[in-house]
Amino acid sequence: MLRVIPFLTVVLFAASGLLFLWGLVQAIRNRPAGKPILIYTGVLEVLLLIQLIVSAVLFPTHPGTDGVLFFGYLLTAIVMIPLAWFWAFAELSRWGPAVLAAAGITVVVMIERMVQLWV
Repeated sequence: MLRVIPFLTVVLFAASGLLFLWGLVQAIRNRPAGKPILIYTGVLEVLLLIQLIVSAVLFPTHPGTDGVLFFGYLLTAIVMIPLAWFWAFAELSRWGPAVLAAAGITVVVMIERMVQLWV
């Protein structure tokens, strides 16, 4: 089922899921987004950029893949993570980590959809 790049797909699922859980725990504990979670969010962004490069290189070998949808999901995830980072950085209440948690679970769903689209 993991047809894109199995290792990279698993790493992205795990990284996005961890961001979701970490942000959720921080929000429940009523803590602002600290430096560690903000750095981790940057790591997730780098992983998504690696996915973009790998997908762009492999895309010509998968003619059945709908490129508009696939890259639409990927680019949306790539844009959403920095927006969530800036929001969490600026928001000094529990809602900063809550935004990161929402971004993390959204990226999980987008990655799952990208896996379904990659033929």
